[in-house]
Amino acid sequence: MTPHQRAALWLSKVPPAVSGQSGHSTTYTAAVGLVHGFQISEADSLALLSSWNQYCQPPWTERELIHKLREAASKSHAKPAGHLLQSGVSPSTAPFDITKVSFKRPVTASPTTPPDPQASEFKRFLQAAFAATEVVCICDAVEEGRPVSAGSFIPIEEWIARFDDPASRILSPEREGIFVRINPFKPNLYSGSDNDVSAYRHVLVEFDDKPKAEQERLFRDSGLPITVLIDSGGKSIHAWVRVDAPNRKEWDIRRDIIYSSIPGIDAKNKNPSRYSRLPGAWRSPTSQQKLLATNLGSASWEDYLTSRETDDDKSTVVTIKDLMDFDPDNDPDNLIGNRWITRGSSMIISGGTGIGKSSLMMQVIIRWCLGLDFFGIKPVKPLKIGVIQAENDKGDLAEAFRGVVHKRFSLDQMNQLQKNLEFRTETVRTGDQFLAYARRFIHRSKLDLIVADPLFSYFGGDLSDQSEVSIFLRNKLQPILHETKVAWVWMHHVAKPQRKDGGEPLTTMELAHSGFGSSELANWAREIAVLHEVGQSKPRRFQLAFCKRGGRIGLPSPILNLQHSATGIQWEESNPLAFTGAELKKEKPYRPQPRRRA
Repeated sequence: MTPHQRAALWLSKVPPAVSGQSGHSTTYTAAVGLVHGFQISEADSLALLSSWNQYCQPPWTERELIHKLREAASKSHAKPAGHLLQSGVSPSTAPFDITKVSFKRPVTASPTTPPDPQASEFKRFLQAAFAATEVVCICDAVEEGRPVSAGSFIPIEEWIARFDDPASRILSPEREGIFVRINPFKPNLYSGSDNDVSAYRHVLVEFDDKPKAEQERLFRDSGLPITVLIDSGGKSIHAWVRVDAPNRKEWDIRRDIIYSSIPGIDAKNKNPSRYSRLPGAWRSPTSQQKLLATNLGSASWEDYLTSRETDDDKSTVVTIKDLMDFDPDNDPDNLIGNRWITRGSSMIISGGTGIGKSSLMMQVIIRWCLGLDFFGIKPVKPLKIGVIQAENDKGDLAEAFRGVVHKRFSLDQMNQLQKNLEFRTETVRTGDQFLAYARRFIHRSKLDLIVADPLFSYFGGDLSDQSEVSIFLRNKLQPILHETKVAWVWMHHVAKPQRKDGGEPLTTMELAHSGFGSSELANWAREIAVLHEVGQSKPRRFQLAFCKRGGRIGLPSPILNLQHSATGIQWEESNPLAFTGAELKKEKPYRPQPRRRA
């Protein structure tokens, strides 16, 4: 066999990577084996790794696979290059067909007994949702419509043997409803906590504010892989959506995808040990909990994602007619300025430590929440804005907020701020967990714009690594912006000096790339705003420069000349002509450079 064929056979025996189970190490090991152990080209390695990748949970993006291969090729290794070519592979006289190489698939537990159509609702439900030997938790200790105990943890066969009888106490009409947890549990662990779940199979989805007929229609039309659909006996329909996640982290991600797929889903069902209603039981003497259907929609979570991606492909098509019919003066996605910040777009506001970025951000969002301009930059309407921040305690936020609003707004405007502005302090979540948290915040509060302060606290990786930054922004964050239509603002820190060695001011492009980290940050964002100090006068003078689309903010210049207010924690305009001649000569304020024609 050729080295390429031997590598394919070797890779077929490498288990697929599973998130939360050393998935990064597994993928890196596979990459090292291909490019170093077998010494095959990056292109051939990528082709093999892509076939193996389809069974990973979740699959890697092509960009991530290329990054792994290049990392494997660039680093030194303990074993010599080509060492796997010398390993023993059983010879065969039959022609080798690489297209018939079978890669390992991850093993996931699943119900194996098809529901008996002649059985009771109780039995059909259990057989549809759980595997033959799994432990199921059912709670019949109910007071005022709520479970008041952790429930009873019994294998499915024993539940059926004990209570599959219309006269059983579990199904008695005299009871106040019976509850069942949506996922199976580990044997001999009876607390009912999320940590005791043995398989992250289902996400519970329900509505509380739509007619039941509409709820059922939405579920049946959603295409979601629904194991069971249950009439709760009250005002809601419960859908157990099958996600088959390999771990809790991935379960959270898949849950958030589901929440984004149907507007109005009740967001309180956040955990995998959640209670639902047991079909076949009575909620009251006149209202029964019913099994409406089993196995609706897509056959699996992977099939659902495939169909969703197909729908997304259709939604990305832009025709020539669309372009000719577009009216920029009446763009429904415009939020601020002349299509300066639009729905689904992004901005980074950078500045030095201690320069006043937080108070600047506070002033901006307060005015935009009220529909007012920030030194002439005006939103098209009062915006609903959320802030997630990690650097200020409650007192710091209160001081900045009061500094801006003190005796400046009416009671009606303060009431409007109460509705339109929300703060969250988050100091633990980073990376994927942070993005999932932000997505829930956006959906729950129906935000137009979200501010995350600072980028350092929430990225969770190496900001100087272009591949990491690109994957985080373009492959993970951008889909959230596309899905929610929210405008995203990062608060960030500068890394480079605000002047060249000779004292000359930085150009627009140089300012745009002055934030710490990869240049991908500036490339990705729709707008880059940089707050920096100019001159040596007192009071201190600053400029807020809009480096990419400053011509769309609605002002004659893309530069705001600002200073700290002497009357409180806020910003006010300064007169750029107030600098003395000596200061201008010694410390030239930043001026935008004319663009050169290509």
